[in-house]
Amino acid sequence: MTKGIWICLAGIVFAALPSRGLCEDVYPTNLELIEEAVRIAVDSMDVGPPAGADSYLEINAGKGSEASWLLDNVLKEELLDRGWRIKAMEGEEADTSADASAGALGDGEFKLRLRIVDLGLKYGRSWRRYLLGGKVVERIARASIFYELIDQARDQVLVSSGVDGEVSDIVPASRLSTLSNPKYSFASPDLEKSRWDKYLEGGLVIAIIGVLIYLFYSNKTAS
Repeated sequence: MTKGIWICLAGIVFAALPSRGLCEDVYPTNLELIEEAVRIAVDSMDVGPPAGADSYLEINAGKGSEASWLLDNVLKEELLDRGWRIKAMEGEEADTSADASAGALGDGEFKLRLRIVDLGLKYGRSWRRYLLGGKVVERIARASIFYELIDQARDQVLVSSGVDGEVSDIVPASRLSTLSNPKYSFASPDLEKSRWDKYLEGGLVIAIIGVLIYLFYSNKTAS
């Protein structure tokens, strides 16, 4: 009878241990996950260039957010793919190439004005997939942007809207420090620990030790 209990206990402990595959998976960094959310938001912007116009676009993304540079980079890439000719962004040196100076502002000058409503990453739910395994954490990257496309020659707002992008995944809590980027606070949130988290590990160890002691003395009594 005692032997059967020991076998059952060993099986429970073995089943509670995490698989190696969870630790070997490759995950995007926090910054890469945020960039993916930004791309989703930017991709949904209705800011195509006017048909048949050789138009230059000035981008004003503002500097009110630590993540403005990330939005600038993704925007520039996307708008060039759509056919816009990009003027120097705010704070950048003007493009003095022959292509940029020819025709001045082309057939019209347009401005894309943006305001970052929300851009960053936070940690959502956290739990244990296994009784004795490590904790996993949900990461949620979100980009919420308000934008206006303005025809400056006609002093007219062509588009005024907001876009959102969100990406989430689940990673081991032990990997959070390597996936975050301390250089950017928007990519390095704090993981809040609940009261349950603080006492769970100790409680499990005490419970297992208690079972082992009980089995030990039960075995001695039986013998």
